[in-house]
Amino acid sequence: MKISLSWLKEFVDIPVDAQELAKRITSIGLAVEGIDTHGNETVFELDVTTNRPDCLNHLGVAREIGAIFGTPIRKPQFQLRESAGKASDEVSVSIADAELCGRYCGRYIRGVKIGPPPDWLKQRLESVGMRSINNVADITNYVLMELGQPLHAFDADTIGGHQIIVRRADIGERMTTLDGMERALNPSHLVIADAQRAIALAGIMGGAETEISAKTTNVFLESAYFNPQSIRKTARNFGVNTEASYRFERGADVQMAEAACDRAAVMIQELAGGQILNGRIDVYPGKPEPVRVSLRRSRIKSFLGAAVDDAVVDKIFTHLEFKAAKTSDGWNVDVPSFRVDVSVEQDLLEEIARQYGYDRFSGTLPAWRGYGSLLPRETAERHLRDLLSNSGYSEIATYSFSDEETERHYRPDIEPVRFQNPMTEDAAILRTSLIPGMLKSLHWNLNRGIHDLQFFELSKVYGKAGESRALILAATGSIRAHSVHETPRDFTFFDLKGDIENILESFKAPAEAAELSSESIPPYYHPGRSARFGKLAVFGEVHPEQLEKLKIRQRLILAEIDVETILSLSSRHAVQAIPRFPGIRRDFSFLLDKGTQYAAVRRMIADVGIPELIRVEPFDRMEAGPFADTKYSLSLSVIYQSADRTLTDTEVEGFDRRILDILEQRLGAQLRK
Repeated sequence: MKISLSWLKEFVDIPVDAQELAKRITSIGLAVEGIDTHGNETVFELDVTTNRPDCLNHLGVAREIGAIFGTPIRKPQFQLRESAGKASDEVSVSIADAELCGRYCGRYIRGVKIGPPPDWLKQRLESVGMRSINNVADITNYVLMELGQPLHAFDADTIGGHQIIVRRADIGERMTTLDGMERALNPSHLVIADAQRAIALAGIMGGAETEISAKTTNVFLESAYFNPQSIRKTARNFGVNTEASYRFERGADVQMAEAACDRAAVMIQELAGGQILNGRIDVYPGKPEPVRVSLRRSRIKSFLGAAVDDAVVDKIFTHLEFKAAKTSDGWNVDVPSFRVDVSVEQDLLEEIARQYGYDRFSGTLPAWRGYGSLLPRETAERHLRDLLSNSGYSEIATYSFSDEETERHYRPDIEPVRFQNPMTEDAAILRTSLIPGMLKSLHWNLNRGIHDLQFFELSKVYGKAGESRALILAATGSIRAHSVHETPRDFTFFDLKGDIENILESFKAPAEAAELSSESIPPYYHPGRSARFGKLAVFGEVHPEQLEKLKIRQRLILAEIDVETILSLSSRHAVQAIPRFPGIRRDFSFLLDKGTQYAAVRRMIADVGIPELIRVEPFDRMEAGPFADTKYSLSLSVIYQSADRTLTDTEVEGFDRRILDILEQRLGAQLRK
């Protein structure tokens, strides 16, 4: 926003030059991005934060400068001269939606003469980047830049039925705005209407049919307060950004509406002639209660790091126009209506800090209050991430937004969470699965010539029933690239199976919950190259039809893991001393019926309940050999070890016999000769 130095000096005495003033203004939070000249005018380019609409005008900036230098400000002085006729006899005003329009003021000026503005007014507006139009329109813009209150002037003779109605637009209603664009309206848009039609987009832009022209002789001047959210939504909907909407959507001063209306009416009378009819029209249906905030003296030191004298605090509040009353432990402060950003004690502390000077508070750290702690399951989650990283996977993070058709394909059982106002059709819901995002990431990399990929994502998925954590792994291409020393090898189903088993083992998943099966496999997996570990994980090659739709021309291995259950298991391993006594390894080769899974063998061995049995590892499998076609050979090692003694041959033979007996009795296993 552009601010004129000479205009500021009309409101406050400035004892420093422009460069020093720029530094001082920047130090209190109104960043000066540049200093330019326009003719004889020095102009500051200010970056005003969205929470400070009170500084989007010269009076507001002058108030801040007055607080910096401890000097009073001079507000615009004018004398209102009204004629005998009543404004309410010429125009009636009603507000149909008080939630969207909190106040509407109006002045009626009869017998004006529209023409060019005086040179001083034109030059002043042009210096702050505004285009001159005519004397009446320029006055509304002048008051906007002076006081921060948007105004609009109607040709009063074009107002149908001599009525102003502030209402929501009707379905299918249309109007043409001052920029010549015809706008299709709906009930989410607030309009200013007369008895027959909409004549302005409230708080944004006037209508072409009621604009001030050379033929205008009677002016109705509008000064109102509109709901910021309503103005913001309508402005975004139509893709317009006006000086009025820029201020209304940040929060205008509801109390300034009357003063700005009178100020503009007096200027119109002085520069365009005419009579101001008696009485300001002021419809004020919902007068807000003033904001009062308590400030404790002790909080100044504890929050800011140093005490500030009461006299300094009183002076700051006075210059910023806060009405502060002393209490036993601090102040009760009435916040002025133009400070929409102040509502709690911390806001008052910030006002003290920025005006007193941030550099006057020592850079000390807060007193130590003890160590922090990790969130629940954070340790387990870090362990899981480390496990996957060490296995060669890279973590990715994908968008939480998705489209319903894609999500329904992978999770038809979950009712998605839909957005009321989605940005695009492709981002209309929150994701129910991590698969679409993973596939997009793989596709993006493959299209750019990166063919060897191992990804994982640990993130949230959503549904009407709530949100939960999910884990997905994916790999494609080579697990071992070609080199002088190595032959290339593609990542396979069994590599992924091993990675999942590593996770289950690390988190001590119970064997019965992780039993391998090929039942209930989702249709987007290859039916002959997929499996599941109970309810903990489903994995396998992605179905060729899915890959064809995605235009992926190489095999893709995918796994979905119930990470909520995994993380709920204990992943902490107690630190143990290196065993003092040796372990004993025994190898066995069993003949088993085809169809008997290794998981069943492992479960049977665990059921024996041998405390000294620390590990079972399969190392060979033969589907054919010197045995019946209905059998297969499974070779495995068992390792025994005791923490307090060396195991004897007799003990080990007893362990072997118990294992052989249970496998023979329950699975019909035979020891291969």
